[in-house]
Amino acid sequence: MENFMKALIVDDDVVSRIALMDLLSVYGIFDLVEAEDGAAAWSLMQEGLHPVICFCDVRMPRMSGIALLERMKGDPTLADVPFVLVSSASDRDTVLQAVTLGAVGYILKPLHAAEARAHLEKIFRITLDKLAEDPATTMKRLNIGPDRLGAYLAAFGEQLLTGRADIVALLDAGEGADARLRIDSVHTGCMTLGLWHVASQLDTARRGLPDARNVAMVLAEVSESVRRQLIRLRAGAADGEGALA
Repeated sequence: MENFMKALIVDDDVVSRIALMDLLSVYGIFDLVEAEDGAAAWSLMQEGLHPVICFCDVRMPRMSGIALLERMKGDPTLADVPFVLVSSASDRDTVLQAVTLGAVGYILKPLHAAEARAHLEKIFRITLDKLAEDPATTMKRLNIGPDRLGAYLAAFGEQLLTGRADIVALLDAGEGADARLRIDSVHTGCMTLGLWHVASQLDTARRGLPDARNVAMVLAEVSESVRRQLIRLRAGAADGEGALA
């Protein structure tokens, strides 16, 4: 299963699930995946889904949100996935239990758009900068302005568009050394532009004997990360404070 910055939304109430997906879609950051309860969500992850963040109701049949959080925290490959509880359960014990288990946020239902967005943006500031650096921070680090960063990202996107097929062709032809050099160049671009999540994936993909299909998937995700970073940059330029897209 391809993992292009997927956010997993888990809720047995279809209306609440759709409402949260509508809120998240405005940001243009994630590909959204939905599950009707904790058991369905866990099955998706066992099949290969590795979300970059999970939004989950608390009270659900088959497997509750707390049970899903405990199971994810017990799995080394999923333990670091940011987990946000979304529930009408406002009792103090549930909140404390979620925080103790490592939840990064807690959003109450029914969702009120303005309040939910405020909570979401706080959560994103905690979690998303670990995946891709805030454009304002990138500009400060590189000592450039938004137009220049936009040019960097656009040029990198073009490099990926033209070079991805060449890298895959080299791997298919058994030219692993030459392919690795080109992958190294893409990795350097990711690190320069603060695309931490895909840089880490590339680092894993280029080890040993790189697999052409796996590398192609990661390079596609790099392209998607560049696109989303451009969205964040433009949104920040529009509101004057480097906000999230």
